[in-house]
Amino acid sequence: MRNGDSLDVKIVKSTNSAIEFIYPKEELVNEKSKKEISYIVYASGRKEVCNQTFQVPIVKDKDDWEKVVVTHLVSDVEGLNRVGEITATSGWGGALASSKGYKGAIKKLKKKAAKLGAGVILILDRTNETAAALGEVYKLLV
Repeated sequence: MRNGDSLDVKIVKSTNSAIEFIYPKEELVNEKSKKEISYIVYASGRKEVCNQTFQVPIVKDKDDWEKVVVTHLVSDVEGLNRVGEITATSGWGGALASSKGYKGAIKKLKKKAAKLGAGVILILDRTNETAAALGEVYKLLV
């Protein structure tokens, strides 16, 4: 799975977008989107790569902040567990400082995410550099 878990299941159906599977000693058919899955290893040994957007980094503590990935696409975080919400401000203003302010806000967000053990930040609002430099940058952390 993209969140680091692995499943030992019997796949009963596979389409381009999802799999249907059964857990051992159960009869209930479950379904997972292939966006949630990194890859599948079938009983034959064949490997199917399902999601190639990016590998979710393992973040163990605040010192791993540089590993944190930033995305603007909700589809990139499908199948990941949400940790919470974080915000950061840039402290810089004006058109000339917008790029530096944006980078500073992203750095703060990455550090906050790492403290929570999160490897990905989904930016939901105020995504351009000028807006970020002039005010708060709101983020959803997964």
